[in-house]
Amino acid sequence: MLKINGLMAMMVLLFIGCRANADTEEPVDMTPVEESEITFEEQESSKDKEKKMQLTLENTTYSFVYKDYPILSQYVHNFDQPEEQLRRLPFSKIKKDQYRVEFACHEERCSHLMIDFNKKDSYLMSDLSRLVSTHVSPDQHFVAFIYQRDHDGEHRHQLIVMDLDTLEPVGLEPNGDHLIPKPNQYQYAIHSVTFMDEEKLQITSDDPMADPSVEEPVHSLWIYQ
Repeated sequence: MLKINGLMAMMVLLFIGCRANADTEEPVDMTPVEESEITFEEQESSKDKEKKMQLTLENTTYSFVYKDYPILSQYVHNFDQPEEQLRRLPFSKIKKDQYRVEFACHEERCSHLMIDFNKKDSYLMSDLSRLVSTHVSPDQHFVAFIYQRDHDGEHRHQLIVMDLDTLEPVGLEPNGDHLIPKPNQYQYAIHSVTFMDEEKLQITSDDPMADPSVEEPVHSLWIYQ
C-alpha cells in the first residue's frame, strides 16, 4: 500500500512539473503541413533559375540570369561549358542595351533572338534562316529585319518589324491599291525595305500575283504602326 501511495505521489509531482514548464515555454505550432506546401524540388529548380553568368559586350558587363532569357539559356546549357558558349555567340548591337544574337546555326541558317539587357527580356524572331539586311526607322524606335530561306533554288524572304520599346513585332497593313500577301511568310523575294516616315515603309519585291515570266519588281507601301 505504501508503494502504491508513493507511486501516485510521484506521478502528481511529475504532472505539476510538466504544467509549470508548459507555462514558461512558447506554444508550438502544430498546424499540419499541406502536401502543396512541400516544395523541395521546386525550390531547387528556382535556385537553378537564379544562377547567372557575366557577359561583357562593348565594355559593358551584363548579368545574364538564366530565368530572364530561357530560350538562349536552354541552348547554351546543351554544352559542357555554358558560359564559354554564351561568350562565343555573335551579338550585334541595335541600340543601347539591345542586341541581336545568332545561335543554333546549321549550314549558314540560324535562330535569331532580340535581347534587351535593361528590360531583362528577349524575343525569338526567326528560326533556320539567314539575315539579309537590317533597317532602322527614322525615330530609332523600330527596326526591320529581312530573313531569307531558299526553296527549290529560289530566294524567299520574311520581313519582321520590331518595336524596340516593347521588344515585340508589329503588324503590317497594306497602304494602297496594289495588294500582295503580307511579307512575313517567305512567300516571295524582297529586294529592299525603306522607312518612308514614322508610319509607313516601302517594300520592293517580286509580285507573287503576277505572271511568272514578268520579272519586274513592284513597290508596295505598308503601315507598320
